[in-house]
Order: sequence, then C-alpha cells, then structure tokens
Amino acid sequence: MIAISSLHLDRSSLEVTWDDHTVTRYPWIWLRDHAHDDGTMHPVTQQRQLFTAALPLDLVGTAAEVGDDTIDLTWSDDSPNSVLPVSFLAKYRTPAVPRATADTAITLWDGSFIRAHVPMVPHGAVMNSEDGVREWLAKTAEYGFCLAVGTPATPEATEALLRRIGYVRETIFGGMWEFTADLTKADTAYTNLELRPHTDGTYSNDAPGVQLLHCLQFEGTGGESTMVDAFAVARHMQTAMPEHFATLSSVAVPGQYIGDGAHLMAARPVFRHDHAGHLVQVSFNNYDRAPFLLPEHEMIAFYDALRAFDTLANDPSMQWRHVLAPGEALLFDNWRVMHGRGSFTGLRRMCGGYVNREDVESRLRQLS
Repeated sequence: MIAISSLHLDRSSLEVTWDDHTVTRYPWIWLRDHAHDDGTMHPVTQQRQLFTAALPLDLVGTAAEVGDDTIDLTWSDDSPNSVLPVSFLAKYRTPAVPRATADTAITLWDGSFIRAHVPMVPHGAVMNSEDGVREWLAKTAEYGFCLAVGTPATPEATEALLRRIGYVRETIFGGMWEFTADLTKADTAYTNLELRPHTDGTYSNDAPGVQLLHCLQFEGTGGESTMVDAFAVARHMQTAMPEHFATLSSVAVPGQYIGDGAHLMAARPVFRHDHAGHLVQVSFNNYDRAPFLLPEHEMIAFYDALRAFDTLANDPSMQWRHVLAPGEALLFDNWRVMHGRGSFTGLRRMCGGYVNREDVESRLRQLS
C-alpha cells in the first residue's frame, strides 16, 4: 500500500508527500469535515454528524502525526483531535471531479466480436453464491448484457433470479410482468410486430437501469432478439460524425407513453453525459418519441443525426441476434444496450422486470 513520506503544515492546508512523490494538499476544513471519529461520522450509519457550517473560519491544524495506518490531527480551536486513515487519504490523493457511478471497465463490441464472446453464467451459480452474482453483474457491466443459462422457465424462478440483484421496480407495466402478443398494454412489445433496437423508459425521468427478459415458451417462427452496443455506436459517431454526435448530445428528445390511464413524458438527449463529460446513458426509442419542433435548421440537423444513428443501430454488423430459448434469462443494461425483436408467428410468452440503476451499482460496489 502507498505510504506517506512527509507532512508539511501551513495556514490553509496539510501538504502530504507520498512515497511515489505525489504531493497532495488537503484543506484543513476538508480534513476536519472527513474525520473518522464517532463525533464526526456515525459508526453505524456512516453518516456525517458534524455541523460543518459551524466550523470556525480560521480553523487550522496545529500538529499532525503519522501512525501505522492513521494521521492524528490537533486543531486550533481546541476541539478533540481527529483521526483519518491513511488509506482514506490515499484514495483522494489526486483531486478529480466527483463521479457517483460504479466505475467498471467496459468492452465495446460489434456483431462479429460478441458472437465469439457471448457473456453467460450458469443460473445455479447466480442463485447459490455471491461470486456467481458478481460474475453475472460484472459481465453485464463489461459487455452490456449477460445470459443466465439454465434458468427454470417459470415466472417465479425469473423473479427470484432478478431479486438476487435487488428489489423489482414498479412501472406502468407492474413489477414483474408477463406478456404475449395480445395488446393488453398499449405498447408494440405486446404484438408480434418487429421491434427495432431501442431503450425502454424514454418517457421516464429515471429510465430503468437494467432489464431481465426470459422466454418462457415459444412455439412459432422468427422472433430473434436483437442487441446493439449503443456506446459503440456513439464512439463511432464521435469519431466519424462529430457534428451528428454533438447534435444527439445536446438536443433533448421527448418520449411519451399514452394509454392504460397514463400520459408519461420525459426528455433528454440521445447521448447523455455526466458533469465530467462521460457518456453515461443512451436513450432512444423511435416508437415512443413525442412530437417537437425546433427552428428549421436545428430540426433538419437533428433528423440528419437521428438517421445516421438509427441506420448504424440497424446495421446487422453492429448487432447480436439470437432466438431466446426457455432457460436463457437475458439481463441487460438499459442505459447502454439497445434491444429489439424480429417479427414472429405463433405463441411467444415472455416475462421479466426492471431494477433501478442505483441498486445495480450498489450491488456491484458491495460485491467488489
């Protein structure tokens, strides 16, 4: 583990020199605010107990001592000494814009790559061990989707599998849902028509984070499930079509759901970036896109960019196509991967559900 080489105290900060020659300046108020004693941080809830705004404006540290794995600080206002773990300080030794996501390495893919590297885990491993859940979620985070193979073809087994991640999200479709081509909901998914690649919940301010789909029964033809790595599409557009990428990163596109006693609406760009400039979500559903009108040149530019994006998403070279069989439960990142379905004939009975983004990331942090 990295260690501290030396300390230097001045009026504004504690300067720490690490053994790899990195130098970090921690403002005194930051150190007091992040102390790990019980009076500052509750030992059970890990919530801050300190009234930060009441700290003296001229608060400084008057002494600092390095122990085996902590730093002990003495304060100018005679408040009790503060203790901070060296490992905690090391975690924040390089100032950076804060991000709340569970950062995991991702692998962008096209059709040829993913056909040779289909991510999958055994259903039994997920149900019987935390290591199995970790592998399932890690592969989903890396590739955007992962199959849990050998899942019993029942709604109960599917729900139990999804609850290995967290609680099931309630939406206009309920919690866990089951459907066939019977139009019991006002959605094209409840037909046997083709569904081109899209993301769910463009009409929700907080679109579902992950979705689980499981084919319980299929007696017919067609019905290939389609998956597209929309982050890979975005990367291609950013490099080859920067003007279209900029348009889809800035124009807020409204989505809506009308029916079943509801009229839901939300709006965000197709490519949504966080405050640090990282792409965090692709939000696209041509079926649910609501009417809107921009000034003429902006509207035409939007349609040009949309055409380029949707053409790429529907290019077979960018797609993984697979007829889901009973027992293949498909978990996918609804903020990254677009999904679709070919038209079909016969009986196709599906079930599934959603889990919120923050609950998926919480599970990943705990398992890591």
